[in-house]
Amino acid sequence: MRMLRHLAVLSVAVGLTVAACDDDDPVEPEAEVYTATLNGGNESPPVTTPATGTATFTVTGNTLAYNVTIANWPAGQTLSGAHIHFRPVPPETNAGVLKGFTINTGQGAITTTGGSGTIAITDAELGLIRAGGTYFNVHATPQAPGGLIRGPLVEQ
Repeated sequence: MRMLRHLAVLSVAVGLTVAACDDDDPVEPEAEVYTATLNGGNESPPVTTPATGTATFTVTGNTLAYNVTIANWPAGQTLSGAHIHFRPVPPETNAGVLKGFTINTGQGAITTTGGSGTIAITDAELGLIRAGGTYFNVHATPQAPGGLIRGPLVEQ
């Protein structure tokens, strides 16, 4: 009988220990933040424009949250694109699109004053951003179809 009591107490203690361990909160992925200061002088070739801006990109897991602000968009220019580009070459050169953003209309669209939202990002795309050499730019037609304002992504 005494042995059964010891066994019962031991069973309760083991059960409480397992329950306490099962209570652990899941580990959230750590956020990574990248910023870019946008201006025409960063374009290649440089563009003379009054437009400027800032962009903040926050990566958590495979989600990229973005917040873009643009000031002094030139009259008569249509925003024609907004992208993150990967440039494994010298900074003054142009590179292919790594990640495109919705522009002008729709949820999360980037407009002539900016925009914010979230998009999915793959591990491969994030690896290229982490490697450096990426930049964000905003295109305008007819003045600068290749990019009106641009800035390198800098990890914070």
